[in-house]
Amino acid sequence: MASQWNRQEYLRDVQYRDSSKLFARANLHRKHSTSSVRFIPWLAAQIDWPEHARVLDVGCGPGWFWTQSTDVVPTAIRLTLSDLSPGMVTIASDRVRSTTSHVIEASLEADAQDLPFDDQTFDVVVANFMLYHVPEPLKAIGEFARVLRPSGALLTATNGPGNLCEMNEVVKAIFGVNHSHRSIDAFGSETGAAMLESAFDQVAWHRYDDVIRCSDPEDVVAYICSSPPGENATPEQSTELREELGRRFEAGGGVMTISKNTGTFVSSLPRAPS
Repeated sequence: MASQWNRQEYLRDVQYRDSSKLFARANLHRKHSTSSVRFIPWLAAQIDWPEHARVLDVGCGPGWFWTQSTDVVPTAIRLTLSDLSPGMVTIASDRVRSTTSHVIEASLEADAQDLPFDDQTFDVVVANFMLYHVPEPLKAIGEFARVLRPSGALLTATNGPGNLCEMNEVVKAIFGVNHSHRSIDAFGSETGAAMLESAFDQVAWHRYDDVIRCSDPEDVVAYICSSPPGENATPEQSTELREELGRRFEAGGGVMTISKNTGTFVSSLPRAPS
């Protein structure tokens, strides 16, 4: 099951065919985050945006980054949206055009490991929560460096050890699977720096401080059942899942506290490919 997360056919045709499964996961954070600063505005503020920057979003998803960062990102940027999923490209393009003033120069299906752009095309590359899906993340990082201008910056949000550990304990108890380490080993807060330093001279990690305090067990159920192994739960497993969560919410006085370890790398001074 865990290997599904870097099987491109599964990602394109099932998991990210549209935004429904991703929304189920984002909804838990949106409703129950305790941080005083929302994540996407915080994330966008980690870099300096040139006023008329050419920007590439790799793995753009449904375009939430752009609709939720309008107070931080200049309106005059020229944006290229790309994703492995054509469905996500369509959703993102429609959302950005209808809710922001950003100019979309292009929107296309693209593989991060082989970007169809000339060298030194962009001032900023955004690639959030996607490098752990890529079969060869080092190859994608090399592509990001190649298409960035010498003064450009790369924004790559990801997770670290212990992220959502209480929820991962539930998944392991019900489904016998613990795939939480797969993504952070593939590209996480402790593994990503060395990968990025293969193509950038400056790499810095910025952590986002947050804890989830969830008061609705169904939001946790929706999160777990939006991806493997939960998306294939049997009726018996679904019952066991709700029973296990019921015990945990009762022990927490009606609240389940879920740890987070999330942030972003900011990389600059890209090296020209050899």
